[in-house]
Amino acid sequence: SCSPSLTHECNGNSYLNSICYEFNRELDTVTNSTVTFQECTKDLVNLVFLFDGSSSMKSDDFKMNKDFIWDVMSNLKNSSIQFAAAQFSETTRTVFTFKDYMDGTAKKKLDDEKHMQDITNTYDAIGYVLQHLFNNVTSGVTPEATKALVIITDGSPSDEHSQKNNKQNVLEKCEEQSIQRYIIGVGQVKLNKLTALASEPKKENTFMIKNYSGLKGLLDNLQNKIYNIEGEQRGVSRNLVKELSQSGFSAAYNEDLLFLGAVGSNNWRGMLYGVTGSGAETREIEITDPELNEDSYMGYSLVVGEKGGVSLLFSGAPRANHRGQVTLFSKQNDTWNIMTRVIGEQASYDIGSYFGASLCLLDVDANGDTDFLVVGAPLYYQAHPQREGMMYIYSLTQQLKLVTVQEVCECVQGRFGTSMAPIADLNGDELQDLTVGAPLEDDGRGAVYIYLGNRTQGIRPQYSQRIPAQTLSEKLQQFGLAIDGVMDMNGDRLNDITVGARGMVVLLMARPVLSVSAKLSFSPSEISLNNFDCILRTETTFPIITLTTCFTMAESTNSTGDANLSLNISFRLTADAVRQDSRAFFEQTIKTSRSLLQSVLLSSQHSCFNNTVYMLNCVKDTLSPLLIRMNFSQVEQQPGSSSAVLNMDSRTMAYVEVPFQRNCRENVSCEADLELDFKFMNSSLLVVDQAYFIITVSLLNKGDDSFNTSIVLHYPPGLSLSKFETIKANRRTLTSCGDRDDGALNKTTCSISQPVYRSKTNATFQGIFRISRFYNWNDTLEMTLVASSDNNRNFSHGSVRKILPVQYAVDLSVSFVPELSKVYLPFTHEDRGPKPVIIIYSVKNLGLKGLPVSLSFLMPSQISQNFTLNKHTISVSQNMNNCSIIMEPSSICSMWISCVRFQCAFSSLEPESDVQFELRADLTFHNLQNYTGRWSFHEFRLEDVFSPYAKLGFDQNRYTQISSGPADDPSKGHKAEVSVRIEMVVPPDMIMIWSCGGGGGFLLLIIITVLLLKCGFFKRKGPYPMCYEKEQEGGKEGQLGEGDMCGEGGVETGPGVGHDGKEDVCSTNSNGTAKDLSPAREGQPLIASGETEKEEIKNNNAAKEKCQE
Repeated sequence: SCSPSLTHECNGNSYLNSICYEFNRELDTVTNSTVTFQECTKDLVNLVFLFDGSSSMKSDDFKMNKDFIWDVMSNLKNSSIQFAAAQFSETTRTVFTFKDYMDGTAKKKLDDEKHMQDITNTYDAIGYVLQHLFNNVTSGVTPEATKALVIITDGSPSDEHSQKNNKQNVLEKCEEQSIQRYIIGVGQVKLNKLTALASEPKKENTFMIKNYSGLKGLLDNLQNKIYNIEGEQRGVSRNLVKELSQSGFSAAYNEDLLFLGAVGSNNWRGMLYGVTGSGAETREIEITDPELNEDSYMGYSLVVGEKGGVSLLFSGAPRANHRGQVTLFSKQNDTWNIMTRVIGEQASYDIGSYFGASLCLLDVDANGDTDFLVVGAPLYYQAHPQREGMMYIYSLTQQLKLVTVQEVCECVQGRFGTSMAPIADLNGDELQDLTVGAPLEDDGRGAVYIYLGNRTQGIRPQYSQRIPAQTLSEKLQQFGLAIDGVMDMNGDRLNDITVGARGMVVLLMARPVLSVSAKLSFSPSEISLNNFDCILRTETTFPIITLTTCFTMAESTNSTGDANLSLNISFRLTADAVRQDSRAFFEQTIKTSRSLLQSVLLSSQHSCFNNTVYMLNCVKDTLSPLLIRMNFSQVEQQPGSSSAVLNMDSRTMAYVEVPFQRNCRENVSCEADLELDFKFMNSSLLVVDQAYFIITVSLLNKGDDSFNTSIVLHYPPGLSLSKFETIKANRRTLTSCGDRDDGALNKTTCSISQPVYRSKTNATFQGIFRISRFYNWNDTLEMTLVASSDNNRNFSHGSVRKILPVQYAVDLSVSFVPELSKVYLPFTHEDRGPKPVIIIYSVKNLGLKGLPVSLSFLMPSQISQNFTLNKHTISVSQNMNNCSIIMEPSSICSMWISCVRFQCAFSSLEPESDVQFELRADLTFHNLQNYTGRWSFHEFRLEDVFSPYAKLGFDQNRYTQISSGPADDPSKGHKAEVSVRIEMVVPPDMIMIWSCGGGGGFLLLIIITVLLLKCGFFKRKGPYPMCYEKEQEGGKEGQLGEGDMCGEGGVETGPGVGHDGKEDVCSTNSNGTAKDLSPAREGQPLIASGETEKEEIKNNNAAKEKCQE
């Protein structure tokens, strides 16, 4: 164990070194050392070698003694140290003085020095050195210099007892003069005799070697001791090397070599020291990384390993380049060479992470080769998601390369990865495990994580156990600062873990690990169907099986066996574990008790427990096995219970499937015989928007019960099954579709009466498909239905394939556009033509599908002898000139003399399109001369009507018409007929009519005048007698009453003419007698016959009598 904080003062400055202690198994201190200890000395050093020249020393030994002295002097010749030497035996003599050393004659005098060969008077020799060398200015000594004395002897002082007082005085004088004394003992000399001569610390300044040949190995160590005596003023002017080294900040053993990390060496670059031997034979080697900058802290962490027989050394420098670094050294011919470096990541959250602050090596399979390197970065911090502390796992290849395997981070705050240590196998899987400390977790209380080993990744990604400090003691703080787990502290053959906390050490005792396996069994071997009956309305329960749960227990670890190998566990049984609703239960009176929880003590290798399972008398699914699942776990430890724990690798779950009895006609096999058929409900598949397509399916099972029966419907992707239901069956039949198709577009699997389709069941189903108008349909639809089951053996009747024509629904129409057409053509004598006939037809596709369309337009070319049409043309609104004209024979033109046909075709008439066709022709009227001159006195009209038409056509096998046409016949919209009216008007000859009318009227006037003259109309002198009498009665002559037949106001209206211009019945002759008004008057013929004539004669007679009165 090392403490890197050993401080000592040197001329007002504090040096920071370390001290290491070695303990035995009883934790008794064996030895301690201060490796790289920086001595405090002044500027100038006067050092005297006082070497033994007694008779016990051989000549070769004496020569090696002098060679050793000269080697030290040679190695330190550039220092501020001045040397002198003296040989002692019974007496003492000077070999060379400080002055001789400065003059350069020391080497010759040392070589010429003869072996004295007498006893060993050590104390007299020390007194001699004080008197003749240190305190004698003639020797060349510097009074203010630091003084040092190196004594080399192979025997105990001969003058220890005879000159006891002198001994005490000599040592006291040395202390008074601050003479630093180093003692080198050779051979079997007693150590306590020599340590009495040394300066404090006496053990550190006493070196023991077996013989004089060991002086060579002591050279480096003694040189460091002597070199460190140099003055402090000189040391301040140079870089700090060992003054603040803190060697022992980390430590590791490799065979007989102790490695120490010295983070403060070389201005905090850090370095490693390898220390071998002990006491006077202690030897140090330095290991550095030349690429590290100052303040890198190399040696902060240190681990040793081996790969393929090569010794390895890993050192962490957590402040290298602010990211941290780990350096791998390998030993080659006693030299440690750098093999590779691993640098912390460059991400922002890795800066200052202290990558390499802790290191750990894993030999997961315990074969002696290092497999993985674990690097801790306890100051790693990431804000999103928030994490603190990271652990990096690297795999070590045979080529000594480090490959990243995984990264582990567990806590939010806690300095996870501050300490790490490999531990022996805890769970019995023969793999090395790992412990990790997080000393600041839980508000500074701390926690320790345990990870189980893994062959490929070093450790398992998830920890197996977390031990928080608060579960152990409320007094613990920073639990997990240091960890070690390589020793069995209580002798139970289980490695324990020692965890350091602030001011406290906690020992965690390992516990035996038990592996437990479980098995389920049942009896009888199947569930009988005899008790199941769904016809009865009453609900009853009955036991179906007895379930046996057995546990087998064995220890995974290799403990002494003193532990109580028993285990408290709880297990839960779950019936029908994969179903939402369970068919079975564990309590007869509670049908919802699908699970059962029990706690038991396993105290032997084999333990079994029985439970009864129940069911209701009506269960729909008696085919699918009853799945029973069992889970178990360890019950929390109770006081006085077993200290063993359940192996986390134990399989804590078990399953068993309990089958149902199968009733078949033959015991050997159970074969279904499925007969399938289907039919289409329509004669064709009509593709129309939002349309549905229906089929009916029949399924008959003529054999044994059919298990897991299904119907697979194969159809084009343009169909999608929206519904499949039972419409008729001789027993209850349920369907479920689409559960097993994984998004297939051209098939659907429908389960039929799962799990059992009973024998003799006959069912009819209806399948409703939705039709996609976007699918590119073929001319025919092919549909295949396949019936299958687990035990169907009749494959010939289980598959049916049928084909159905496919038609697209279209909505086409052709119509006459009257507002744009010209279909009335009047002709006159002046306007005889030719006149244009304009007929506009509109062709519309109101459907959702484009299709090829043909149109035929028929027009006459000669209607009759009087009217002809010529210059026939046609134009299309969409600039499509794909029309042709055909002169049809007279047999086609049944109503006309001759006719013309326009034939037009469209490769595709797109949806929502409206195409207009304009038909033109010139109409001419012939033979006008036949109708003029003959009709002078009245108007002559000649009319004619002809009906051209347009007819629309398409492939009626592929398409069918819907909508636009009349409801009784939609195809009537495919023909449009228009009536064109022609009218020829010949007006009368108005001049002739006017001439004849004027002449006839004048002639008539003459005739009337003559007649009036003959009647004496112009000779009358007074009114009629009747009128005169009325005038007398009225009191005024010549004035008649209103409405009188005899004129008005005395105005003569003429003979026989009343006031209204009609002939007066009261007319008189010129002689005053009543005029005869019979029809035969005036010589005109009587035109009368029958009753009409008689009535007229009667009326005339009555009028005559009245006039006579």
